[in-house]
Amino acid sequence: MKQFLAWSTIALPPTFLILLSIKPLEIISLRLLGCLAVLFLAIIIAILIVRPTLRSQKHFRRKAITSLMVVISIVLFNWPLKIAYAFSRPAFNQVAEQVMVGEIPTTPRRIGWFRIEGVEAPSFAANGIDRQGLRLWTGLHTNGNTGFVQASPGNLKFNLWSHFKLDDTWQFIAED
Repeated sequence: MKQFLAWSTIALPPTFLILLSIKPLEIISLRLLGCLAVLFLAIIIAILIVRPTLRSQKHFRRKAITSLMVVISIVLFNWPLKIAYAFSRPAFNQVAEQVMVGEIPTTPRRIGWFRIEGVEAPSFAANGIDRQGLRLWTGLHTNGNTGFVQASPGNLKFNLWSHFKLDDTWQFIAED
């Protein structure tokens, strides 16, 4: 039981961030939670190094350092979202083709690895902002949606809170 608790303390932060990234969580929130996880793991590593009774726990310290490196890589590169997107991209492109011929799929539904709450076809928005590209919203909110947009990174004409480039045709955004 003691080993399980020690292992779960080290494994929980990266596992939690991977799941939130795939959900997908808006990038600024993910980075904030990631920084908290880095702080938590850094404190554990410092305790393992400083406390004389715990210095012999080299194996556990290596696991904690590995966990810290995974958390830092998620915060910097958001690789779980990129991997999930890579597996989902054919489904995204299939939905894009359907929308271009006028068939808008019903929502909510799964498209690839993601639960899509709303689909919007390319159009001109009432607020005067040109909203080009297909939008696959993973979160619908009155103060701004979150989801995938089929647009080049330089052509994001949204009221952006955050933006994460997936490739040259799809972006993950959160509106303000």
